Amino acid sequence: MKIFTNKDIRRLFIGISAIIILLLVFCLIFSKGIVKDFKVRMLNHDYEVAGYLLKHGTSSSDVSAAFTSEKTEEETSNGKNFLVALGYKADMNNQLLPDIDKLLFRYRFISMLSVIIFGAFIIAIFFIYFKRQQNMIERANLAVNNFMDGDSTVRIDDNEEGSLYKLFTSINSMATSLNAHIESEKHIKEFLKNTIADISHQLKTPLAALRMYNEIIQEESGNEETVKRFTLKTENSLERIEILIQNLLKITRLDAGTILLNKREENIGTIVQEAVFSFETRTEQEQKSIIVKGSNDVILYCDEDWMIEAIGNLIKNALDHMESGGKIEIVWKETPVITRIIIKDNGNGIHPEDIHHVFKRFYRSRFSQDTQGIGLGLSLVKSIVEAHNGTITVKSTLGKGSIFTLDFLKLTNM
Repeated sequence: MKIFTNKDIRRLFIGISAIIILLLVFCLIFSKGIVKDFKVRMLNHDYEVAGYLLKHGTSSSDVSAAFTSEKTEEETSNGKNFLVALGYKADMNNQLLPDIDKLLFRYRFISMLSVIIFGAFIIAIFFIYFKRQQNMIERANLAVNNFMDGDSTVRIDDNEEGSLYKLFTSINSMATSLNAHIESEKHIKEFLKNTIADISHQLKTPLAALRMYNEIIQEESGNEETVKRFTLKTENSLERIEILIQNLLKITRLDAGTILLNKREENIGTIVQEAVFSFETRTEQEQKSIIVKGSNDVILYCDEDWMIEAIGNLIKNALDHMESGGKIEIVWKETPVITRIIIKDNGNGIHPEDIHHVFKRFYRSRFSQDTQGIGLGLSLVKSIVEAHNGTITVKSTLGKGSIFTLDFLKLTNM
């Protein structure tokens, strides 16, 4: 029965059962004592009667016969009539029979004392049981109140068996879940706070530039060449703001988990070719090259559009940090455990001081010559890769180039 999984209830039933067994044993001993006591008093009465008869001249043979011989119905009837006439009958007052009266008083007293003792034992067991239950509930109530007052580490002791402890376990689980939600809310608020601060900071420069360009255009409205030049600058600043906002929205939505990735089995070769295609014009103009190597039958479980975005950002980052004649090499392969994409370039490389910060949002190296970048490309790549349960690492040698490695565990795609 489930009720007996509760340790306290088991103890209660064991205690009550032990008292009942002791009571039964006591009753057996008590009844045996009553019989023995009654026998002693009956024999004493017979001794008195025999002694009285012998003292007053009754022969010993007659006295012996009176106690040991089998009585006839007539003798029994005559004796009964004689004693009834003297007042000796069943409904006579016990006070007229001192032995009976003493025996009755004695065993009434013993019975009452026994009931009081065993009743006290049972009451004590119930008191201990309910007191323990009350203490447990009060401790649990105190823990809940402390939790409600802000102590998120407090928990109720639930190391025993039983329904009450199961309830405590459920309360602890609920508290843990609430803590997780609270921490999640804190992270979200902190994330939004930092994001808003980042947006505000990053928009200051292009907005200030736009304001300045607008003033110059207004002041030089008659100078067509100046208006044309600063209109172009205005377009560049607006484009920078647009890229900033779009990338921020993408990262925010990925980090917040509000984007539902449309994951399917996609051919990596197709994804890489799509990413490379959008940079063909730029590579030709800047006299740079992109080389792709990999099997045409390697499959990656991913959202194709987002993966193209990630690889495209890595290509753009490499192109931004290499001189004319530079080369980018994209290789992909698979093992029984992982699918790997490697993007290698022979560009400027990353300074050792920056290698551990390149994936941070808005990080700008003090060694970088790129004045137009806003520091979101690699952060976006990292968010996309992690949204696909992958990892991204980088190795770089200053002046020789960088190697970005994307690893995706194949087991997570099953």
